[in-house]
Amino acid sequence: MEENKELLEETSLCEFEFNVTLDEEDDAFRTFQKKYVFKRNVLKSIGFGILAVGFMVSIILYPDKIMNYALFAVCLAAVVLIWYNNVHIRKSLMEALKILEDDRYVFTLFEDRFRISTIVPEEERNEEGFEEIPPQEFDLNDPLLDSEEKDDKFVIIVKRATIYVLPKRCMNDEQIGIVREKLLG
Repeated sequence: MEENKELLEETSLCEFEFNVTLDEEDDAFRTFQKKYVFKRNVLKSIGFGILAVGFMVSIILYPDKIMNYALFAVCLAAVVLIWYNNVHIRKSLMEALKILEDDRYVFTLFEDRFRISTIVPEEERNEEGFEEIPPQEFDLNDPLLDSEEKDDKFVIIVKRATIYVLPKRCMNDEQIGIVREKLLG
């Protein structure tokens, strides 16, 4: 009886192999930035914008005070850097992810969790110093797990730090429905 229970718990609802293209990664990271970074950047920009307006008023009232010009310029530079930093981080991440573009993974969905495993090619397994990559497993009820469906993929964000992309091109319609129900339902 106990063995049957363990077997039942390990029965997956769906499982499929997938890979992720750089375009899919880029779009998923943009989704992450819109969801978690954009609001904070807007608030920072508003703060620096208010300071800039204050320094602009001060420049009008006291045109001979050079410090007002410098602080106004610093506020404007801060706003530009806030937004430029997003672009720079995304481009750097995409550059770093190029080496993973050919990697393949297995997504396994259970009733209460999902697992993502990396498929390691046989030739890499035979290399000296090879270390097995443990599968990553996540509880579907974790409050720090966030999922979003896009036209061509599911984006899973874990603890506002890790992004997983499940391309729909690697799933059949039934799997898409099961993943949608469990991740978004």
